[in-house]
Amino acid sequence: MPLTRRSVLFGSATAAFGLATGSCSLIDSGGGTSGELPSTKDVRGALEKLAKETGRETFQSVSVNSKEFHDVDLDAELLMDDGGVQNYEYDGSWKKKKYDEKTILTSPASVGIAGLPLDRLAAYAGKAGATVDTLAFRVDYVGKLHVEAWAKSDWVGLKADASGPVPELHHDDVAGVKAAIAEMVAVYGTRAERVGSFNEFVHMDADVDGCQAGVRIIRYPRIAAKATITQESRYDPALLFDPSNFDPTVAVTRKGTIAKEAGVEGTVWDWEYRRPPQGGAPLVSFGIGPKGPSVRVWLDADGGVAAVVNGECAAGSGWCPK
Repeated sequence: MPLTRRSVLFGSATAAFGLATGSCSLIDSGGGTSGELPSTKDVRGALEKLAKETGRETFQSVSVNSKEFHDVDLDAELLMDDGGVQNYEYDGSWKKKKYDEKTILTSPASVGIAGLPLDRLAAYAGKAGATVDTLAFRVDYVGKLHVEAWAKSDWVGLKADASGPVPELHHDDVAGVKAAIAEMVAVYGTRAERVGSFNEFVHMDADVDGCQAGVRIIRYPRIAAKATITQESRYDPALLFDPSNFDPTVAVTRKGTIAKEAGVEGTVWDWEYRRPPQGGAPLVSFGIGPKGPSVRVWLDADGGVAAVVNGECAAGSGWCPK
């Protein structure tokens, strides 16, 4: 069952770290990190306690909380045998919280305690740029582990080596878009079905090694690329291409003028670079409309308006799939 692309665009995005595998307070006054976070020793001990109680180390996320802002020291999510996710919280002992049934969006990936870079807790907290409320480790849909910090009322992605925040890259800046695509390619590979921008992020829809689903990789300005599912099967191989050498200048700079150029009413919601419906080399297109991208304006390889299409295809126009 394919997913509506817009339905999987949102959620926390974080800095890629690496591949994951499928009775007293935690606060230690002698070993706490920035922002009154629990110490590495106490966090590891608490997670080992949960693993012993449950008989599993299938962590999808672990959040380490500051007692200045939270009532509990840790939150954790464990992937269960039925594909659902059991939530827990820790404040001296572990308590079960809500259970999330498996959905098409649920990642099948998890990580064990040894795969969590807990030894860098203090370093991560010290590089977030502000007092840290929560430090989170999360696994994305294809098994990449990400690190993020909630600081100054905003999520900040952190580099895997704890050397600092990830670069700030913006969707309306040509250099930022180039860098975002380069990051996504470096982490997730070159088999893109499309690259584009919508809702202030840059994305790449792609096939990724080891994943049997089609994924969307999202790069927000301050949070590194992260994968979620777009469809349950891989993309048609005929649609895939390597976006490494794509120059987004036309896509970024024409977004503000293309509606007037093409004579289309409405807001320009997105731009994409992908193969057109009838096949051929990838081209830039823009989604325009009063309430959503109901009209797609395609540019030719020279930047001229090649077609104005209501929906994906206009019968008899040459813009229908072969």
